[in-house]
Amino acid sequence: MTSDSSAQPEPRFTLLQATFEIEGRDSVVLDLSTEQARKSAADTPLVLKEGAQYRVKLAFRVANDIVSGVQYTAQTYRKGLRVQKDRHMLGSFGPQTQPHEVSVPRHDWEEVPSGVIARGAYTAKGGFVDDDGNELGSWDWAFEVKSDW
Repeated sequence: MTSDSSAQPEPRFTLLQATFEIEGRDSVVLDLSTEQARKSAADTPLVLKEGAQYRVKLAFRVANDIVSGVQYTAQTYRKGLRVQKDRHMLGSFGPQTQPHEVSVPRHDWEEVPSGVIARGAYTAKGGFVDDDGNELGSWDWAFEVKSDW
C-alpha cells in the first residue's frame, strides 16, 4: 500500500466561527471555517448599537498536537486609523473531538463606543498567535456603530 503524497495533513489550528453575543439581542454568528466565509465576514458589516454590551465567543479546532500559549489579538480601525488594539492570553489547547470555545473578554462584557463621534463604520482584524509568535489564523470583519438597532 503506497501513501498518497498529495494528501494535505490536517492543519494544527482551524478557525471555525466567531459569535457576537450582544446583551438583550440575538447572537450574530460569523462562519470562519473557509476562506470564502472569512471574506464574507469582511464584506457584511454587523450593526451594533452605541453603548451596547457584547462579547465574542470564538470556536476553533486543534489537531495532532498541543498548541501552547494561544493569544487572541484584535485591532480596530476607523477611516484607516487604528483606534484600538487588544491582546488576550487564552492558554494552551490540546487536540479533542469537540471544538474549543472561549469568550473574549472571559468574565465580563465590552461596551460599544457611544456618542456622535463614535458612530460610523469600522473594520477589524482578529487573529490567533501561539507563544512563539506564529500566526495560527486570522480574519477581517466590519461593523457599524449606530444610535439605534
